[in-house]
Amino acid sequence: MFGRLKIEKTGTRSIDGMRDTHMPEAGAVMLDATDLPWMEKTEDVQTKIPLDAEKKKALAQQNKIIAFFSIDAKSLVTPEEIVGLGSRGLRDLKRKRLQELRRMTLETEDPGVTAKQRAEFLEKLKRDEITKLDEANFLLMIDDALNDPEVGAEKMFAQISADPRQVQIIAVAAGYNLKNWQKVDQEALYRLLGTVQANGVDYRTPVGFAKLKRYFLNGIRGKAKEQVYQCYVQSLKELERILYGERFEYHRQFEKLRKEAKTGEVKAGMGAEVNVQKVRNEKMPVRETREKWTRIMSEWSGEMLGRAVIDGDAWRGDGEKEYLGTHDLAEAKLSPMYEVKVANTKICLSRLFRVDEGRIGVIAYVPEGRSYKVRSYYLDNTLGLWCYLPDYVVNRVDKVGYNKGWSQESVILPFELQTALMQIEKKFGVMEVKRANFLFNGTAQAYASMQEYQGLFAQGKARGDFYREVSREAINHDFSTVERRRKKAPYTLGIDYRRAPDFGQMRAKFTTNTVDAGVTKVEGFSSHDGQLIWWFGNDSKKRTWVMHVEAISPLTSLGLRRDWTAMGDLVTPLYEYSTKAGIYGDRDDTKGAKQCMWNNYLSNVPLIQDYVAQRD
Repeated sequence: MFGRLKIEKTGTRSIDGMRDTHMPEAGAVMLDATDLPWMEKTEDVQTKIPLDAEKKKALAQQNKIIAFFSIDAKSLVTPEEIVGLGSRGLRDLKRKRLQELRRMTLETEDPGVTAKQRAEFLEKLKRDEITKLDEANFLLMIDDALNDPEVGAEKMFAQISADPRQVQIIAVAAGYNLKNWQKVDQEALYRLLGTVQANGVDYRTPVGFAKLKRYFLNGIRGKAKEQVYQCYVQSLKELERILYGERFEYHRQFEKLRKEAKTGEVKAGMGAEVNVQKVRNEKMPVRETREKWTRIMSEWSGEMLGRAVIDGDAWRGDGEKEYLGTHDLAEAKLSPMYEVKVANTKICLSRLFRVDEGRIGVIAYVPEGRSYKVRSYYLDNTLGLWCYLPDYVVNRVDKVGYNKGWSQESVILPFELQTALMQIEKKFGVMEVKRANFLFNGTAQAYASMQEYQGLFAQGKARGDFYREVSREAINHDFSTVERRRKKAPYTLGIDYRRAPDFGQMRAKFTTNTVDAGVTKVEGFSSHDGQLIWWFGNDSKKRTWVMHVEAISPLTSLGLRRDWTAMGDLVTPLYEYSTKAGIYGDRDDTKGAKQCMWNNYLSNVPLIQDYVAQRD
């Protein structure tokens, strides 16, 4: 009834990644959403239906949000004050004035918002200039229910206690275990809503609560009946209202504004009288937000699995040869689930799953004639990009090293697959499977040692479709971007106009995570001749580098393009190994054996300067 339980060691993490904030009893089992006793009760939870009278209030809240983010920091001080202050004093004064004006905006019953202000605000939402973090900081300025004398923790917990499902959710978030989860009390509310968690998770606003909702619902999906599952969905909605009060109402209006920004639709009674004009920046088009994938019907998924072909070598993880079969994929629930269109080819993908070394993998089904070739893709944690696995070397039992084909650039997947896989991970997460290495590596060629692989590679005898279908040499031998002995001076790195990126032609936009740069926003632009796609990475400090340059060429049965580029110093990463950084590495900003290249190198590359100028 409680599912499979695992004995948790002290200091381990609960379902949402938080460390247990109070020590579990000896031998206790940490409470996970998958362990809860799923109740068969399916009575509906009472919900409040918004009245027409509340539309006016909702519009006023939207106007406060717009006015809050429309204050121009440049107009906060007078010329006389600028003359009399130093740069630091001027920044402090602007910051103080900005906070005062924003606080006044929130205290105004209904600040006047013009059509121009609304249009400019929606355009900022489209471009992600107003982020979820900005929204969270805004919501923190709204009075919270926990410290409201008319509400408070006691009254809140009394409401939560009326629904056992809500109590279970609070217990999961607060890190209770299977022995004591029913003892959860109002102190848990202070722990969740009063401060940022030790691991950085912030539940103080609905922005952070969204992560908890995803983890909790993913944990019970498949364990609970559909009717019971929907009851938990409803309980989560009600719990969110109770926890956040007025902050929740403003969060709802923020979400409606985001939808309006994305679709351009204004609901009746919610500011329909405002004529919102679309404001386009010709140099930076708006991001496409629609999903780049579609779900596959189970009947069609089964048919594709029946026509799947696996050409991988035997897996020797347990010392015995074992070939991967389609029945293994079906049992592991790695059948075709999502469909992505790349050029005119429809590539199908399984659920994402955890492989070794902290990598994420996916099984791909690429059509070839009437069959489907089964391929393995993985998210490279250093690049932050998805790659194809052509072959691997068995370093030791159950440990492998992934090979890079002709070069790292030759195995990077097309932008359509990159975007879709990032969206799928964000929406559905990553699952755990048994024997993940066998399932993932079973589609590829295997070598007993690096010496064996390198010998066959040098002789042109490496096995597998990759070496037959993907060009051996990069197509851009005439770009002259590589200096063998040392890095070329940044100001000398140039590309002719035809092949340079056209910043008015955005092809892709997604967020990824890299080991060195952390959360990275990626934007892809077509070249002026349409033959290349330039991918620019931006870290949280808005430092930029060229992550990859994709060559538009025919698609192979691997899901890779036939041709690829090697851009040399133009694709210098944000953090470069010291042995390659030369005189340009920043010795005051290092990551292990790597040095930051932004100050002395990347910021001086003309192409990157052009990108930053139009981005800002």
